[in-house]
Amino acid sequence: MRAHPIIDYPYRWLPVLVLVLVLAIIQAALSWWYAGADWLPALVDGVTTIGWLAALTYLAWFVVGYVSMYQTNFITIVIGVLLWIAGSFMVCDIMAKIVGIPYISFASTLPFRLLFGIPAWIAVILWYHLLVVKDSMTQEEEFIAPPQEVVAEPEQQEEIIDRITIKDGSRINIIKVDELLYIQACGDYTTLVTPSGEYIKEQTMKYLEAHLPADNFVRIHRSTIVNVTQISRVELFGKETYQVSLKNGVKLRVSLTGYRLLKERLGI
Repeated sequence: MRAHPIIDYPYRWLPVLVLVLVLAIIQAALSWWYAGADWLPALVDGVTTIGWLAALTYLAWFVVGYVSMYQTNFITIVIGVLLWIAGSFMVCDIMAKIVGIPYISFASTLPFRLLFGIPAWIAVILWYHLLVVKDSMTQEEEFIAPPQEVVAEPEQQEEIIDRITIKDGSRINIIKVDELLYIQACGDYTTLVTPSGEYIKEQTMKYLEAHLPADNFVRIHRSTIVNVTQISRVELFGKETYQVSLKNGVKLRVSLTGYRLLKERLGI
C-alpha cells in the first residue's frame, strides 16, 4: 500500500500537529467570541471537531492517492465536508444532551465552521493531487535509462537470481523468485510479497530490478516490481493512470512509463 505523505516524511508531523492545534484554538476562539459560548465547551468543541477533521483529511489520501480523477476529488471534498459537519453536530449534541454541558446552538457555529473548513479541505485535496502528479513526473525521470545500459544484456544475464534468502532471527527463509507476486519499496528495504506471506529484505529496488528475470518481472512503478505471470488484468484508472489486478485480487498502480514497459513485456 502506498505510504501516506506525512508518514513517509516524519519531519512533517510537527508542522501538521502545530497546524491542527492552531485551527482548534481558532475555532474555540470563534465559538467564544462570535457565538458567545463558554470557554470550556468551546475548547472541547474545537479540539474534538478539528481532530475529526484531521482524521478525515488523513483518510482522504487513500482515495486521492489511488484514484487521481478530478470527479473523485470533488466528491471526496463534498463527502468530507459533510462528514465533518455531521461529526461536529454530534459533538455539540453530546455535550448538550448527554454530558449536560450548556452550549450554544449548532446553527450559530456553522458560518465560521464552513469558513475555514471548506478551504482547509480543498487545500489538502489539492496538495494530495499535486503529490500524485509530482510522483508521476518523478517516475518518468527515474525510468529513463541511458542507452548504454540497454545494450549490456549479456553481463546482466550472468547475474540473474532464481532465489532470495531472508534471515529472520535464527531462521533463514529461501524464496524462489517464481513464487513472488510483487515487490514493494520501503526506503532502503523492500517488501517481498508471496502467497505464503510478506518478507522484509535489506535490498534496494534497483538491485532487484537488475537481477530478477527480465521476462517475468517489470518495474511498473517507482515503488513496485510485479511478476507479470500473476497479472490478471490491466485497466485505465483515472486520467492517464493505470492499474493492474493480480490473480489474488490485489490492485497495484502503474505509472505511464511502467505501463509502456508492461505493454512491451506482455506484447500488447
